[in-house]
Amino acid sequence: MNRIEKGSLLVLAIIVAFNIFFGLGSIPLLDPDEPVYAETAREMIQFNDYLSPRIYNEYWFDKPPMYYWLVAGAMHVFGDGEFAARFPAALMAFLTVIMLYCSITRLFNERAGFWSALVLATSVQFFYLGKAAVTDTTLLFFLTGSLLCYLHKQYWLMYVCMALATVTKGPIGIVFPGAIIFLHILCTGQWQRLFKMHCLRGLLLYFFFAAPWYYLMYQVHGMEFINTFLGFHNITRFTTPEHPTRVLWWYYFPVIILGLFPWTGLLLQSIKASIT
Repeated sequence: MNRIEKGSLLVLAIIVAFNIFFGLGSIPLLDPDEPVYAETAREMIQFNDYLSPRIYNEYWFDKPPMYYWLVAGAMHVFGDGEFAARFPAALMAFLTVIMLYCSITRLFNERAGFWSALVLATSVQFFYLGKAAVTDTTLLFFLTGSLLCYLHKQYWLMYVCMALATVTKGPIGIVFPGAIIFLHILCTGQWQRLFKMHCLRGLLLYFFFAAPWYYLMYQVHGMEFINTFLGFHNITRFTTPEHPTRVLWWYYFPVIILGLFPWTGLLLQSIKASIT
């Protein structure tokens, strides 16, 4: 197993900590998303109800509670403000970079681990999302964790990460990594891994961590929760564009190109190397 260099890890930690945490609470929360996440966490504290998210005194079935819980915890520690609202996203971004460094170092080598983590930490899109009070970096941490656990054959932890991703964003917490893992097995022909992954017992472990909040919400709110959260905010919004006039097949190409700046050239170079 390749050895993690403490010096490289320290340098990386300093760079990403400065990049993400510096000035974190220096500007007001930006519309439309940041104030919503912060206000929902405030109302969890106000009503002392950490089960049912609320917004402006009304039940809010838009997202699962993971990020609201993290922001509420940060508000208890740091007080109610912009820093507390953004701190969980920044912390998850920081931990994702460190996790990526450690994982890639062990899979390949220390040089690959350091530069992979550094590219992620200094990309424009990651920098922006790591400093925003939104769910993206929390979801990224758990989804990345589940896929890295798969590569390291840490299957029990993989299911736990999928479950926590599901409590962060919904069913995509298992659908996305599950689809990626299936495609990897399909393309590589490693069907024997399905037996080593303990799929049935793994799903039981997944539901042990993922299902309680959903079950309790159904017990309290009944079919209104199912129809609004699963029906509208997951199935309908996943299959039907929210703004049909803005649906463009090429939308994500400029997003990826600009989001990877200043490392966009590495992406193009990697694509070229993979097909030659």
